Amino acid sequence: MFRKLIVAFTAFLLTTSALWCQTTEPIGSMSIEQLGDLAVAFGIPDGLNSPEFAINAYRVTYEMPYLDSIVMVSGAMYVPQGINSACGMPTMTYMHGTVFKRSDAPSFMSSEGQMGFLMASQGFLTLLPDYVGLGTSDLLHPYIHAESEAQSGISLLQAAQSLGEELGYLMGDQHFVTGYSQGGHASMAMARAMQEEWSEEFPLTAAAPMSGPYDLTGTQFPMGFAEEAYSNPAYLAYTVMAWQSIYGNLYTDLSEWFVEPYASEIPAMFDGLTSGGEINDYLPTLSADALQPGLLEIISAADHPFILAAQANNVYEWIPESPVQMYYCTLDEQVYYQNALVAEAYMIEQGSSTVTSINGGEYDHGGCALFSIFYGTLWCADQATFCETSGVQEEQSNGSLKAYPNPAADYVRIDGLLHGAKWQLMDASGRIVMQGVAGNQPLELNTGSLARGLYTLKGDRSKMVRIALH
Repeated sequence: MFRKLIVAFTAFLLTTSALWCQTTEPIGSMSIEQLGDLAVAFGIPDGLNSPEFAINAYRVTYEMPYLDSIVMVSGAMYVPQGINSACGMPTMTYMHGTVFKRSDAPSFMSSEGQMGFLMASQGFLTLLPDYVGLGTSDLLHPYIHAESEAQSGISLLQAAQSLGEELGYLMGDQHFVTGYSQGGHASMAMARAMQEEWSEEFPLTAAAPMSGPYDLTGTQFPMGFAEEAYSNPAYLAYTVMAWQSIYGNLYTDLSEWFVEPYASEIPAMFDGLTSGGEINDYLPTLSADALQPGLLEIISAADHPFILAAQANNVYEWIPESPVQMYYCTLDEQVYYQNALVAEAYMIEQGSSTVTSINGGEYDHGGCALFSIFYGTLWCADQATFCETSGVQEEQSNGSLKAYPNPAADYVRIDGLLHGAKWQLMDASGRIVMQGVAGNQPLELNTGSLARGLYTLKGDRSKMVRIALH
């Protein structure tokens, strides 16, 4: 009898523990009409976004391994409605950009959190991790730490998989990952981890990292240190404090890096309550005014702990087997576009045939964001197989138009336009740059005179196709 009680009590504890692995709370919902209004509010060109599903959103609180312990973190999950629960949905994990305040994380409905609704409206089960130290987590955020970034996404995938029965959905076996800025770094780290460590559980279908600092040691830091002034001095302080919390060897006292009063006052500003704008306003943009004299030369030495930490967090040195398409803009003043070119060159030289990089045009970091995220999402959607609505269990492939070569230079060929169908080619702002009527043969466009960037060709009897000109 006593043995039976012990077994029953143990089973109860295990069940209770499992229940606490992840929790959910509703944080919003949007109808198809509201999603259309949201797209307009974001400035997405009319006609380039067609929401397919209403969305319910949840904050998921879940466990993940971090350093030598298990911590609780949070993230946002967006579930398309009206899909048969027997049809497995593809997943889209979006990794957000740099934030300093915990409440600016996606599950608190930041601007990137709002974009999660639009990503899910295509039919993706969409996941936006908050990361360690943001959202509901009260630790110091380990900024630009590849391992914890990737793990926050993997663990949210695991949580979402286990929540399917409770919330009435089924996760499929197609998994996409994307992200912008810090999220570009994080999505590259997660894509690498999916291929190298999680290929059986979560095989990587495709990744679209955007404007990320993939090459910290050879590109991002050397180019940043070479500038007399940098637009976001808070980033360096964020990195130094984060890596010190992880590796413990960057300094004994912060005064080894920063002069006073910054050395004494910086730590209090990274409390999860102070915005990046406030920190940037406090710190001088001229590095020489905040850093100890000669510091940049010291920390650039090959054996300095800072460089060793940067090497550990480079995320481009792997050989993608699935499609990886990077997006960048040439006037990016925060994350240098050469990061993408270095990553692409390395991956191709090592034998990958699935990597491309897309020049979005002459935009700064803020200007590059919206259309990169939008086109990256649609590029993933072009490769996904989506469920149908209203109880139909079959699946349908998205997109009936094909463009090649893509990326293109002087010309592009379009297959799939029906004879007599009107078509329009629009740039990233929605401006019509070409239009006509399809004939009997595949459409061939002379694009040599068009500016480099992202375009959409739309036919009146077919779905759209995205085209990159480089």
